[in-house]
Amino acid sequence: MRDDIERRFRRAREGRIDTVGTVSLALAPAIITIVTHPACSSTSHVSLSPANAAARSDGLPQVTPGTGVFTLTHTPNAVARIYSYAIFTPAVA
Repeated sequence: MRDDIERRFRRAREGRIDTVGTVSLALAPAIITIVTHPACSSTSHVSLSPANAAARSDGLPQVTPGTGVFTLTHTPNAVARIYSYAIFTPAVA
């Protein structure tokens, strides 16, 4: 466990964080995409950024954070839409 904590601190000092990634929205007829990430909680803020032309022209999906997952609600589309995400969770006081 100590090694894991040291690795996380070292990565943070290098500007790397473990709460970022990419997601490709499910294709039509789907209107939701579920992303599993252990850092996510119901109090998290998930920031999205379009990562391809289809995503830029489609706009941002609605994000609903939950425990260990976040759900993206979007319009159905037959074109792959890719977004990068970052999860921010408030520290407990």
